[in-house]
Amino acid sequence: MAKLSYNEFRSLHKGIPQGQISELWKKYKAGEYTPDANQDGVHDMEQLGENTPQEEPVEETTEVNKKSAKEAMEEKEQLTPAQKFQMNLNSFAQCYRMLQSKKLTEAQRGELSSTLLKLAKLTRPSNYNCKPEDGWQLWVGPHPDALLVNERNQIAFCITRSWWMKNYQGSFMVQDMILDDPTRIASLRNNFRVKNRLVLRNPIPGIEIMLPLSKLDAIVTSSHSYEG
Repeated sequence: MAKLSYNEFRSLHKGIPQGQISELWKKYKAGEYTPDANQDGVHDMEQLGENTPQEEPVEETTEVNKKSAKEAMEEKEQLTPAQKFQMNLNSFAQCYRMLQSKKLTEAQRGELSSTLLKLAKLTRPSNYNCKPEDGWQLWVGPHPDALLVNERNQIAFCITRSWWMKNYQGSFMVQDMILDDPTRIASLRNNFRVKNRLVLRNPIPGIEIMLPLSKLDAIVTSSHSYEG
């Protein structure tokens, strides 16, 4: 990603107090913070904690794996459970971003979508299921990161403000929880982590989160559910 000017950096952090922007700018200049320049909510995951994998740049390609299946299997067998989990998180982020491309064929999109669903199951609690009528809480603080909680499952997804604005801004059936204390999001996230109910990534729109954008949408979709 090309270096951002201060004005470009500030435009990516609208709604955040000036003092917080200045602190983030210092971290950005020191190489300790990566802003969500693509506004996809994906590459901010590295800010969520030491157990979250660092993402590698994703090229505009339709190849999901460049290694042979045998090589990939041998490499994966040598990893610890924690390393496998981090690898799956990285793969989810890459696959999710690739699916945002408009250049994919129908076959390519179908293959990537299938891979994304498999990776989703490997990076969330096994008992998670989503229904259109589920209520949600959106916890936001003075920083770009946010927490999205499925109230019925009591499972939290780590997202960014930009991801939320791009996908579900103005959605119905969401309770906004505004926090002034910059440490509260991290504290809430840790509470869910201890209970093994934290997902270190964004949910898949329409699959792991089914928020209707209006009351009419809520009525139309109320007969469907997703059991992942």
